[in-house]
Amino acid sequence: RKPKPPASKKKPGLMSRLIARPSPLTAFVTGLIIFAPSVSFIAAVQVIATARISDAAVAGALALIVAIDVLGVWVPFGFYLVAPDLTTRKLKSFDAWLTEHKRVLLVGGLVAAGVILTLNGILGLAGLV
Repeated sequence: RKPKPPASKKKPGLMSRLIARPSPLTAFVTGLIIFAPSVSFIAAVQVIATARISDAAVAGALALIVAIDVLGVWVPFGFYLVAPDLTTRKLKSFDAWLTEHKRVLLVGGLVAAGVILTLNGILGLAGLV
């Protein structure tokens, strides 16, 4: 047998390099991507914008929508500022649970979305919505 050729030194991928040595620019771009408006956020803003309500109600509704949109980041960050060790343990535990149950959660979410869209379509065709 011929000996195996030496393994070629592969250059790490872009994501691996960015994660290994994060810079302020990397953090900024990541923040832009993470906080880009979602479809549901844009839809909620559109519903508020076209509603026939007072300017004060529009401002309040927009503030509520923005608060709901960023709660997923602010709440863990706030807990981290108060109790960093406990928050780190709880978030790691939650991440492990999500990783363990990701398939069930994905299938359940897709089934729920499918049922909601199907019912919405049926009710729309029946003229009930």
